[in-house]
Amino acid sequence: MTNRRALFIVPPTGLFYRDDRCQVSLKGVSNSPRPPLDLAYMSAILEENGFECRMQDYPVEEGTWLDVEKDLKDFAPAILVIYTTITSVREDLKACRIAKEINPDIITVAKGGDTTIRPEERLEMCGDLDITVIGEPELTMLEIAQGRDLREIKGICYRENGEIVKTPRRPFIDDLDILPFPSRHLLDQGRYVRPDTGEVLTTIQSGRGCPAKCIYCLSRVVAGAELRLRSPKNVVDELEQCVREYGIRNFFFRADTFTWDKEWVISVCKEIIERKLDIEWVANSRASTVDDERLSWMKKAGCWLVSFGVESGNQHILDMTQKGITLEQSREALRLAKKHKLKTFVTFLIGMPWDTRETIMQTFDFAREIDSDFFEVILPFPFPGTKYYEIAKRDGLILDGVYDTMYDHFNSFVRTYHLSADELTELKKKSFWYLYARPKYVKKILSQCSSPKAFMNFLSFGVSKMKAHFASSHS
Repeated sequence: MTNRRALFIVPPTGLFYRDDRCQVSLKGVSNSPRPPLDLAYMSAILEENGFECRMQDYPVEEGTWLDVEKDLKDFAPAILVIYTTITSVREDLKACRIAKEINPDIITVAKGGDTTIRPEERLEMCGDLDITVIGEPELTMLEIAQGRDLREIKGICYRENGEIVKTPRRPFIDDLDILPFPSRHLLDQGRYVRPDTGEVLTTIQSGRGCPAKCIYCLSRVVAGAELRLRSPKNVVDELEQCVREYGIRNFFFRADTFTWDKEWVISVCKEIIERKLDIEWVANSRASTVDDERLSWMKKAGCWLVSFGVESGNQHILDMTQKGITLEQSREALRLAKKHKLKTFVTFLIGMPWDTRETIMQTFDFAREIDSDFFEVILPFPFPGTKYYEIAKRDGLILDGVYDTMYDHFNSFVRTYHLSADELTELKKKSFWYLYARPKYVKKILSQCSSPKAFMNFLSFGVSKMKAHFASSHS
């Protein structure tokens, strides 16, 4: 391939988390956009092998389809890679049509959690899409760019003589240390910030795979059930690069459960402390994988917030969804986090098939009881490939046209055995007043503001959440 240029884009189809396991709209949620890490890993491995790459995160940059067209003409890449989600993909694929109109010979590639679970369907959606990537993308993308015979590349779907061909899935990468660090220099880092302080924040992938068995999560489908961790040294090398080269001191560890392996967590923390990096960071956890020792080391190493997926305040619902935790474990996890002066972010999932109005109100009451610093009430989405999808499809719980609709957190696209989708949407709206708009909670949050800037950021978030709530109420 004489043209060794590749353009990696997040299409201008709205702000989403486009991680394989987390494909939700950012409309009205309390988190900020994250860097498109999968694109940054793919571009990094291409750059390491002599390719010239560019990356555009159009939703974050407030770009348009005209910007996509201009960048394709100006950069003239041989390869276009787009980052998709299951509910935005129809719009995302417009980028392929634009690219082929400009250069019929360009190779168009789509990568997202949805291309792993429905690779053939993505090609059927768009005749201008050449290849879908299945599973971990880095080595696959390198072989595509190097012009290897597609029949020999594992982990792709493509067309051959008018027929769609799917190759065997590529084995997971056992040693994640072999991957180069993401190409952050291709992104405007200033657009990814902490929601409370406005400081620049980036994402660090600490490992892949998840041994948990939650029936609604894509993680095991796309990344496997075996936990594969980068070495503590490799992780902290990347943290140090971010501090030294980019001046970034705020981090989110992208992992299904950062705290799963106690020895590894403590080793990472000790390495951070030894290097005197002076950073602050956030990590995902499970109520069953924290204790005094882990949280103590995390606090010493700069952790300021831990996120827990508590999901329900009813033990039967937790058991049916195979969450693998108890209500008492959640209570204890929150107690320990508070003991170590760590802030907490808790998510609750309402609308699983067995949920009733009573179990959902129990969840809201449990949220009040454990009194997290921040929380989010989420409506479930039936991602194909999950056990939840199989149950919901089998029992007719999924509304028609769900996968042609832009998913957001405000409207339910499924029903339970006891509640309609509209009733779930109303309960989601009720959570705003029952949990967020309490004078006690508002007072607590504002009292935690460390500066006038933090106060304004929280105020701005509160106003935007109310606007989104009222907009959804009248939609």
